[in-house]
Amino acid sequence: MLKKLLILAIFLSPAVKASPLSDGAMRLIKIGNEISSRDVVLRGQSLLLKGAFDLNDFDAMYEASKQVRQGSELMGYQPQEREANEILIKLVRRSFDPALYEYALYLLDGSHGFVKNEFLALNLFEESFIIHGNAKSAMMAAIIRNESLVLGTKKPYRIDELITFSILNKVPGALAYQTQYINKDYLHDLEPENWSQWISEQ
Repeated sequence: MLKKLLILAIFLSPAVKASPLSDGAMRLIKIGNEISSRDVVLRGQSLLLKGAFDLNDFDAMYEASKQVRQGSELMGYQPQEREANEILIKLVRRSFDPALYEYALYLLDGSHGFVKNEFLALNLFEESFIIHGNAKSAMMAAIIRNESLVLGTKKPYRIDELITFSILNKVPGALAYQTQYINKDYLHDLEPENWSQWISEQ
């Protein structure tokens, strides 16, 4: 099993690069916000929307969902969480990996307009790991199983496979979690108030 995981670690990259179009659009939006130029931000947003809806660019759709979710004080746009969630769900249905991971986190926390659903979160994290080789998703799936957040899923061999993959891919917090919460499982439980915040602190 370890040999298979090592092979996977070599051939599967956990990083997802943005498309050139969405990358360029986001640069314009960032620069526009830094210099308080509505025209530059508008050019970036127009490019992003063109990629998302005219060219069916998944990276552009995903970035558009994040822009819609946070709104823009400079442009006078209020955050539109419902609309952002609709775009996110469409990307999840197409198995777009960043959307799978983000949606699964929202479900785990029951945040951003989604009802908490650890079972669906586990399925999404494992889909992200199996199909896309996402090592961050592997760690989260291992945690859900190890903490028994979903009944009947605490299978040691599966937990070891998932956490080993995330450690091999140097996911922040994976080795520490294995040491403290898997190897010493009988002593500790991990119960953060917010999983997204816990991940950002690793």
